[in-house]
Amino acid sequence: MKLRLIILPVLLYLVFTFLIPLNQWYRSGGAAWLLLIPALLGLLLFAALRLALWGGSGGLRDVIRGQSEPEPKNIQADIGLRGGGGPSYSVRASIQLGEPIAEISERYLSFAIDTAQVVGGKWWDPSAARRETGSGTISAPPFDFNRTKLDTLTAALAPAFLRIGGSEADRVYYDMRGDKSVGDISVGGSVASGNYTGGDDASGETPAGFESVLSRAQWDAANAFVDRNNLNLMFTLNAGPGTRTYAGNWHPENAKELLVYSAKKGYPIDVWEFGNELNVFFAVHGAGEQVPVDRYCQDLKRARELIMKHSHKSKLAGQGSAYWPVLGEPLSYFFGYFPEYLGGAGDLLDLVTWHYYPQQSRRGRFAVRRAYPSRLLDPVNLDEAQYWADKIAGCRDQFAGGKPIWMGETGNAQFGGEPGVSDVFIGGLWWLDQLGLMARAEQQVVVRQTLTGMDYGLIDDDTLEPRPDYWNSLLWKRLMGKMVYGVEKTGESSEKLRLYAHGSVSKDDSSVTVLAINLDHQRDAVLTLPDFFDGTCELYRITTPDIFGRTVLLNYEPLRLIDDQKLPKIFGERQENQELPTVKINPLSYAFIKFSRKRT
Repeated sequence: MKLRLIILPVLLYLVFTFLIPLNQWYRSGGAAWLLLIPALLGLLLFAALRLALWGGSGGLRDVIRGQSEPEPKNIQADIGLRGGGGPSYSVRASIQLGEPIAEISERYLSFAIDTAQVVGGKWWDPSAARRETGSGTISAPPFDFNRTKLDTLTAALAPAFLRIGGSEADRVYYDMRGDKSVGDISVGGSVASGNYTGGDDASGETPAGFESVLSRAQWDAANAFVDRNNLNLMFTLNAGPGTRTYAGNWHPENAKELLVYSAKKGYPIDVWEFGNELNVFFAVHGAGEQVPVDRYCQDLKRARELIMKHSHKSKLAGQGSAYWPVLGEPLSYFFGYFPEYLGGAGDLLDLVTWHYYPQQSRRGRFAVRRAYPSRLLDPVNLDEAQYWADKIAGCRDQFAGGKPIWMGETGNAQFGGEPGVSDVFIGGLWWLDQLGLMARAEQQVVVRQTLTGMDYGLIDDDTLEPRPDYWNSLLWKRLMGKMVYGVEKTGESSEKLRLYAHGSVSKDDSSVTVLAINLDHQRDAVLTLPDFFDGTCELYRITTPDIFGRTVLLNYEPLRLIDDQKLPKIFGERQENQELPTVKINPLSYAFIKFSRKRT
């Protein structure tokens, strides 16, 4: 990596050292040579772009295309409820009910509360009215874990992992002392020099090198929330600039304070994650704060020793690299992290994590795919998650064989989500598809960013009103089990009908649930499933009167809380088929279809 980092400066040096004599030649009358200057600048730009896209899944044309709104631009808002009205397209599918192709965790669908939300750190501007840097430009109000309605909504999604992490995780100081002591806990002295200076100040002020503080009260509230809602906690430890000495080494003193306190309180932290997206530290914390891979691997050894001593039942996850569509790891030629880090530390890890967003919201200063309503109606864009999942699996197989892979952070659109896309019905087509796709790719857990907050949250944080993806998540939890089965399909335009099959969530193995998602914005899909016994099925048809709204209809009845505090009962509709089981799915809608497992 060190060699790669000097290539671009060398190119710049060579070009500009050549431009200086050219300029002198021009001044002496050699004007014709000046024509070489645009050519040299063009060559430099071409080289820079090639290096920027190094290791990606596409090229410059894909990035340019990703800046504008794709077709279809005019989608009828009520098409999902009204139906196509014209010619439909037919798909015949065979569910391979022999051996499952994958088995996922019962906590497969999980979710996050960003560290910035917990501590009141830097967070995205809800208005999304301007471009923002880093991980947001406003201060979030500290998260309120003690809301009865939030408990009701969260408990319904259990069992699940709650991840507390994000960019703010690498800026936060842990203050578990409160009144300068916590029982008989002693965490030791301080670092003699460096960014991290340690010390015993419990004044409540943020220490130098940090930007926010996790208080003992906040940590207690988070763990109580996890306990009463049948969740398991995944917490990202700070590996950022504030924890490092002047030599750049990670110092564990502050992390030790958190682990010792947690052990004393009996908090069962299931996963400690060490650092967040170190591959993009140059963008989040500044180029000078980029941690070399070999140093991070040494830091990871220290983190594992600390965890084994104070939280030995917990699992250790390394940093989850950020992967972008088209690019993969941004500027991977210079800052590519994942393969080298896994090669140096794969044996230290209990699980492998990575992060992926399929598009970027208007808040981001840079995007390879700007979020638009129809962006993720293209099967090619949806399938790119599978492309990068396969790359991650290849690295895992090479350097950390047998370790489970988690998609540790994902959402509809990076940088807080896209208003009017991530928080409405049409965004659910992506969410359910990615859940199906990643289960088929043997990802053990998928962590949705976030449970509440911003436009990509499952729940509106101010009103605690469930958004469409909350209901989609609830339906997935109730209907899609751990066993994943292969699907083969035939028919014209079959790529527009996304199909996934799982064993149903039941006490026995007697049924299977098929998820069918119609991405076509004009035509109904007619799905035939010939593999089942008598054609009788239990149908959960999901539609909406407005694909840009938040109303979700289950078999034409709205899903909503009862008296604003109680979840509705989820029932399917029995459908009798005289011949082969056939289901019609309206444009831009989806259905869960539950069948007996018996076959002809």
